[in-house]
Amino acid sequence: MRAALSELRTGTGPVPAAARRAVRVTLAAGLGFYAFLYGLDRPVEATYALFAAVALAGLSRIPGSGRLRALVVARVLPAACALVVLGTLLSVRTWAAVAGMLVIGFCVAFSSAAGPRLAGAAPGLQLLYILPSFPPYAPDTLGQRLTGTVVGILLLILAEATVLPDPAVPGYRDLAAAAAAEAARCATLLERPPHTLPAAETARAVEREQALRPSRVGEAQRPAGPGVRERALAHTGLAARTLLARLRSLPPPEPDRPPGRRAGPRGGRARVGRRYGRAARSGARRARTRRGWTCRSPSPGSP
Repeated sequence: MRAALSELRTGTGPVPAAARRAVRVTLAAGLGFYAFLYGLDRPVEATYALFAAVALAGLSRIPGSGRLRALVVARVLPAACALVVLGTLLSVRTWAAVAGMLVIGFCVAFSSAAGPRLAGAAPGLQLLYILPSFPPYAPDTLGQRLTGTVVGILLLILAEATVLPDPAVPGYRDLAAAAAAEAARCATLLERPPHTLPAAETARAVEREQALRPSRVGEAQRPAGPGVRERALAHTGLAARTLLARLRSLPPPEPDRPPGRRAGPRGGRARVGRRYGRAARSGARRARTRRGWTCRSPSPGSP
């Protein structure tokens, strides 16, 4: 039992993550539903509080830690309320509800181009339009529907931010900084005879390079958005992977070449790698400071 609880709190696999999400959704949806239905005798608010929490957490897949998911849900709260209003008003006619479904479905689907987090919240937003667009047409209950939706989303935000927080994982900036530091280390080793990388250093360079592959990076840490920072991070990771691959396959210098010319290009590569690593690490520290959380960056010599 203790092992299961420890795995639930600290596990990074898909099963512990799904279990933590189930606990958070159950708490948020159950608390809102039972408080409104049995505590206040408000069935409309109870229905929408339950559905809002389930739609944006149980039926949506927003990547990232609990605090990041809470931030995304807080940002889409105005959109969720607007969709409930539209669904309530357009349910006056079937053709109006269908036309609204086509337009809103397209807009919500197209919004996924803004990044994986908004794409993960898109199904929940669409469901928040579908529920009030069903008959009967009851615009007089709009206030009750909005109250239940807001309370359900606020309870979900509180649960995501405080209940069973996900373990911290290194971000893409940290991985890029570690790869750049490893490239500088490899370039420094290549300056010295026999101007080849030992097997242990080659294995570590391969590990740092593979850690930056998109398939090895979590969906929340992957720079997949259209913004300048996301594209810059993606280019940084690609450059670090390419540099490590080139350094691993770099042949030793010709034996008849003077030592000064032999060490010069590699010395330049080492300086570039060190500057690259310092820039990536400083960017990671600034980003963590802005977000208000800390995570130790991997040191250049760490395994």
